[in-house]
Amino acid sequence: MKRSKRGLALVLALVLMLGLTACGGKKQTPQDVYNEALAKLREMSSLDGNMEMTMSMTDGTEALEISMESEIKIQDLNKESMLMDMKMSIGMMGISMDLQTYYVDGYFLMDMMGQKVKYKMPLEEAVAQASVLQEMDTSAMGEINMEEKDGIRTLTYQVDVSKMSENMSSEEYLGILENLGLGDMAGDDMTYDLIEGSMTVDKNGNILTNQAHMTGTTDLEGTKLSFEMEMTITYNNPGQAVTVEAPDASEYMEIDSPAAG
Repeated sequence: MKRSKRGLALVLALVLMLGLTACGGKKQTPQDVYNEALAKLREMSSLDGNMEMTMSMTDGTEALEISMESEIKIQDLNKESMLMDMKMSIGMMGISMDLQTYYVDGYFLMDMMGQKVKYKMPLEEAVAQASVLQEMDTSAMGEINMEEKDGIRTLTYQVDVSKMSENMSSEEYLGILENLGLGDMAGDDMTYDLIEGSMTVDKNGNILTNQAHMTGTTDLEGTKLSFEMEMTITYNNPGQAVTVEAPDASEYMEIDSPAAG
């Protein structure tokens, strides 16, 4: 009888151990990988990234092409001591414009064609300027698919634009372009027909790249335009410390915040 009890106890222990092992080795779903990668991104105290964006708008006869490239480094993200260094190059109608911007001690500094100005900016607005932090509302996310090769997981997805319109205002739609100073160029009442994208995640759960393709319509000064936009964000050395060399803010002339106007 004792042997029987011991045998039963052993079997139960083995079953329990196997059950725990199975739970511990549970394969992550694409949604798990996506959610955990975004959560890890939010926890980072510094970022180093590049963004490329192209946008084409047309009324069916003529087209307006806008392009933008940016390099951004952020130290002490979401802290009062936050420092940001962002270089931008914007191209439109055959004209190229380069800007160098910083966030230092509660001020947004901008150097454009040798003209240096600064104005006060709340921390949350400075964080919004960092385009690499923009996230899609997960409640609007459709099915996510995943492929893995050499430890790199590639997630592909399509956004349910009908749910997106229920959860986000048109002002939030334009957030990325407004942060780049291109909100007016995008027009009003922007609506999306398609949003799809892909994300690559390394074996440690760090996002390496994030790509998006969007199409839709907008209203620019009473003219209805169709648009198509491509955006690629690359994260450099995710999880590593970033050091930003801040300029001398006294060299910049203080002006009123554009938002105040």
